[in-house]
Amino acid sequence: MRWRILVVIAIAVLGVGCSDTEETTTTAAVASGEDVIFGEGQMPETIPADFPLPAGSAIGSTMVVADTGFTEVVVRVSAELGVSVEFFDQSLARAGFDVDSSEQGENRWLIEFSKDSAKGTIDLSEAVPGISQAVVRYNVP
Repeated sequence: MRWRILVVIAIAVLGVGCSDTEETTTTAAVASGEDVIFGEGQMPETIPADFPLPAGSAIGSTMVVADTGFTEVVVRVSAELGVSVEFFDQSLARAGFDVDSSEQGENRWLIEFSKDSAKGTIDLSEAVPGISQAVVRYNVP
C-alpha cells in the first residue's frame, strides 16, 4: 500500500514537473484522505502575501496539503548562500515575522520563523556556485 501512495505522488510530481504551464494538480493522498495540491511558478495562497522573497528569485515546485495547512515551496535565488541567509534573516523580521532561530548546519542553513500561530522553516543550501535554494515550509494550524 505504501508503494502505491509513493507511486501516485511521484506520478503527480513528474506530471507537473514536465509541464510548461503554471497549473496546479490535485491528488488525494490515499492513506490520509487529505488533498495534496501540486503547483509551480507562483507562491501558493497559503503563504502570506508579505512573505519576503529576494529580487530575481524563481519559484519552483509547490505543494499544499489542504487539510492540514502545510505548504512547501522551492525557491531558487541568484545569490550565494550567505547572501540569501542574510536576506531572509533581515527581511523576515522587517515583514513582521519572528526569527526563532538561524543556524548553520553541514552544507546548509536552517531558519525557523513564526508569525501569530503559524510556524515555518527555510532550509537553505547552495544549488550550484552562485545560486542558492530555499525550501520554505509553512504550517498554519
